[in-house]
Amino acid sequence: MRGFRRTVTLQFPASALLVCAFGALALSAAPAAEPPGEPDVKDVLIVQSFGNDFAPFTALSSSFRSALARSWPGPVQFREVSLEITSQGGDAGDGPLFSYIQAVVADRRPDLAVMIAGPASRFGLLHRQSLFPSTPVLLAGPDQRLVLSGAVTADVATVTSAQDFRSAVDSLLDLLPETDNVVVVIGVSALERFWRQALEHEFKPLENRVRFTFWDDLSLDEMADRAAALPPRTAILYTLLLIDSAGVPHASDRALARLRASTNAPIFGLFEDQVGQGIVGGPLVSVSELSRRCVEAAVGILEGEPPIAYRSPPLGPGPPLYDWRELHRWRIPESRLPAGSTVKFRPASAWSLYRVPILGGLTAIGVLAALVVGLTINRIHRRAAEREVRTLSRRLLTAFEDERRRLGRELHDDVSQRLARLAIDAARLESKGPDPTSASDLGAMREEIVSLSGDIHALARRLHPTVLDDLGIVEALRAETARFSRVESIPVDLRLAEPESALPEEAALCLYRVAQESLRNVARHAHAQRVEVSLRANDGGCELEVRDDGTGFDPDARRGAGLGLASMHERMRLVGGRLTVRSSPNRGTAVVAWVPRAGGRP
Repeated sequence: MRGFRRTVTLQFPASALLVCAFGALALSAAPAAEPPGEPDVKDVLIVQSFGNDFAPFTALSSSFRSALARSWPGPVQFREVSLEITSQGGDAGDGPLFSYIQAVVADRRPDLAVMIAGPASRFGLLHRQSLFPSTPVLLAGPDQRLVLSGAVTADVATVTSAQDFRSAVDSLLDLLPETDNVVVVIGVSALERFWRQALEHEFKPLENRVRFTFWDDLSLDEMADRAAALPPRTAILYTLLLIDSAGVPHASDRALARLRASTNAPIFGLFEDQVGQGIVGGPLVSVSELSRRCVEAAVGILEGEPPIAYRSPPLGPGPPLYDWRELHRWRIPESRLPAGSTVKFRPASAWSLYRVPILGGLTAIGVLAALVVGLTINRIHRRAAEREVRTLSRRLLTAFEDERRRLGRELHDDVSQRLARLAIDAARLESKGPDPTSASDLGAMREEIVSLSGDIHALARRLHPTVLDDLGIVEALRAETARFSRVESIPVDLRLAEPESALPEEAALCLYRVAQESLRNVARHAHAQRVEVSLRANDGGCELEVRDDGTGFDPDARRGAGLGLASMHERMRLVGGRLTVRSSPNRGTAVVAWVPRAGGRP
């Protein structure tokens, strides 16, 4: 049944030592029967040094139990007893405790005896031959200075620690070099008296640099009051407070929390578990690493390996670890921290808190930016293409007008002149000929030549009005409207005002062509009785209006139709002008063209 676990914890507090040995033996006389079919239960006896609520040993014991239960493939039964040696008078009497443990293990020899911390390790080494001589023993977490080296035999595994008080003070002084007084918090139990002697010995080389004040003669209340009124350049080193001078035991880290709440000086400690409970930090002993090593040794021993194979070197302080909140509270810059330091409880940055929405927003912004860039590039290309089209259109119209001008000049200067000479020659022959019939034929031919010459002259003028080049837009419009009125028999009212300044050649030609096309449309479609042509300065340019009183039309119905109208719009666009056509059925039509005086868009 690999994977099945059963964890049973039997705790025996010190008050149970008052129970007589016979009562304990009676309780143990009825061993629990294993359910049929279950695998063998591994029995682990845990002997605590200080009870169940004394940090950091509570954390070591609880993490060891839970980790071993997870690591061992079968069920594990834990039985626990506690020395609770927190009295000022010294260790608890070994006699009653010896009898009690003897009664506890009488029904079943434990598969492993685990001694938590120094006092329990000392007790186990002294009495193991009498209590459980064939049971392997694991000394879990005692400082190496508390281990009786002569009593450590081959069936004893050791996972020890090694506090370095000197490095703790050195680290404190590196962070706060102005410190000249270190207050040492420690209690008055026999174990704490031992540690005070060790502390005094290790601090002796530092006495010329800093003064050490021990608070073992104070109660916790007095310590809290003193902590609130400490002088500047003072720091507190919290070592161990099992029982204060008033005889009050202090379980867990409530004493540390009490001091932290009232102190006006930073507090430093020895164990990693104290980070987050009020100490600044430093090089600290890791209780979790001690627990891991203990579990590794326990599993190996339960699998049958010799305990002597598990004697790891003492675990000293690890890499520096600090509480960001305490650094911030005491204004200790992180630049003073030693290399390789770890800072916990740092407030989460905006990036770590909002990384996903920030990345999503940046992605959306990037996509939008790419779209904007793409649209901008497309717009630039489109405008460039439009400019090229306009340039090409202008060139085409210019070439078209140039060709019309050339043809017009050839017709006017060459063909018309030659026809004129033919007409003169015909007239001369007509006057000299003796034959009346011949004279009549020559007269008819002369008249035809004169008529053809007139038509060619008119065609040349329509191809390109030389009057526009010679006399300007006003006279050109006057000549065109006179021709229209003569040919179509439709009167034209002229309201022509000279532009304030000379129009560019392209603009003047554009207005002239609009007038030509508009008059041609009137002749073809309007059935008008009267036409009005006006030219005036307007809006920084020159405006031409051709209005008739004809049948009109619906612009919406004829939208997009008419090559002539499209040609007028294109001409106006190329010179930066605008064209407006207003019409309605039976209300006539008005064509309004505006061009800027200097060319380009208004």
